[in-house]
Amino acid sequence: MKKSQFILVTQLKEKLLEFPSVVSSLDKKDPYFIDKIMDWLKASENILSTYNISEVSEIAGFRSKIISARLTDGRGINIRKNQTKAASGILYDIQNTVLNVLIPYERKLNDCREIIKQLLTLAAPIYTPRYNNSMEFNDFIRNIWLYLLTHNELKMGTVKLKSMLSEMDILMLMGDEIELTDFT
Repeated sequence: MKKSQFILVTQLKEKLLEFPSVVSSLDKKDPYFIDKIMDWLKASENILSTYNISEVSEIAGFRSKIISARLTDGRGINIRKNQTKAASGILYDIQNTVLNVLIPYERKLNDCREIIKQLLTLAAPIYTPRYNNSMEFNDFIRNIWLYLLTHNELKMGTVKLKSMLSEMDILMLMGDEIELTDFT
């Protein structure tokens, strides 16, 4: 079973949207900055490892740079200051690594969104079961998908979608893109 690219994109976007607050904590000299960046890195690692994305090793490498700053020998050395210096020097690289993972997946989802919009636009005038509030939304979306799969003129679009995404992702994108007013 394919892992959900829709969920991957959502999770990576959430991580990237959290990043400015991590950077702001550095700017404000927040004493918990190191904890925040380490938590952010660990969460990002978990996402990447769940999807077997090799950049997980880069994120782990960034984490190791911050950890290694803790191990500096010498008297009177402020460990927290060393870690903060190490972390602040790699902040851009950290977010850029996650962003570079996100971009191709996001582009692929956006291409699929366009195909779905086209299919829904073509299906709306000819699909006979109309949506009403008593219907379960997910069932309605699934029924439209089944209709698209069997419609001779629309089938090619569904084949392309199925080659790019899992069915679960396709249904989630359809749920995002459908204009219910077109189907009422």
